[in-house]
Amino acid sequence: MSNGEIRDDGEGHVARLIDVHAHDYTDSYLDACKRDDSGFTHYIRDDGRLIVLQDDAVALAAPQPMPPPEHRIAMMDEAGVDIQALSVSAPNVFRFPGALRVPLVRDLNDEFSQIAADSAGRLRFFVSLPLPDVDAALEELDRALALPGAVGVVLCTTIDRYTLDDERFQPLWEELSRRRATAFVHPTVPICTEGVREFALSLALAFLAETTNAIGRLVYSGTISRNEGINWIFTHLGGTAPFLLLRYDNYYKMFPENREHIDQPPSEIMKGLYFDTCTMHAPALRCTVDSVGVEQLVFGSDYPHVPGGIQRFVDIFNSVGLTEAEQETIGWTTAARLIGEPAAAPR
Repeated sequence: MSNGEIRDDGEGHVARLIDVHAHDYTDSYLDACKRDDSGFTHYIRDDGRLIVLQDDAVALAAPQPMPPPEHRIAMMDEAGVDIQALSVSAPNVFRFPGALRVPLVRDLNDEFSQIAADSAGRLRFFVSLPLPDVDAALEELDRALALPGAVGVVLCTTIDRYTLDDERFQPLWEELSRRRATAFVHPTVPICTEGVREFALSLALAFLAETTNAIGRLVYSGTISRNEGINWIFTHLGGTAPFLLLRYDNYYKMFPENREHIDQPPSEIMKGLYFDTCTMHAPALRCTVDSVGVEQLVFGSDYPHVPGGIQRFVDIFNSVGLTEAEQETIGWTTAARLIGEPAAAPR
């Protein structure tokens, strides 16, 4: 399929798809995760996946070997996805010692740029940053956003035990806002792992809670309002945030500290945020559409982490009764604007 080609889904709808939530891990990154001085521990699961733990809780389950780009693009073709934006998921690089983190991030971004360049226009990537070192992150931001294929930055919901609203990160938010950059925010292992180390609950439960908490903190702290130029994308329907709009607003009214940094209800501020459609539960996607509207949604698959691959998420996307115009808005138009693609691609 050519980039931007219209596709019939078999039910009379047509859609073009940009997948903003897709991951890749280079050998250099996975090798770094396995180092004794990485800040992580790891083991190989019985199905061959590399399991990386942060503070004894599962942070990453990476297929081994990682699917090569040609396999990824074949999966995209089968599912009708035109473009994927790649990112390094949790635990990203934030726990690595600084002497390892800075050169690793440069190598990562260079490798991702080369993968994008070799993909005949099918792949893009979100830049990783050597946080929590803000000065180093600003330096790499300036370099890496100029690389071919770069479409924004990837962040995690916490950065080595610092929440995203921590004042230490304000210079970075100001620069991202000035650039009107897109920040793709993925959950990670929570600061406190008590109660989620067993049964992979860090992945199954805490990741969604992390995103919900990060959104609340960014809103109540005024971080989002102060940095209006940033295009924030939150994964997995935004955790449970779209379903809790009234609770966010309720505690804005009830607690003075929740009005200290903002002067409008959280639900109003959250109208400027974006959420990807990555869910395995179609009613949750339908509820999100009804709660926040199609204009705040972009398509995501979490490839290659979920059994069933990309097609499973395309099927869910196609199953919730969206009109052709709504499919186009979610599948292409909004994401294209956020990552700098043409709104009307060649057909």
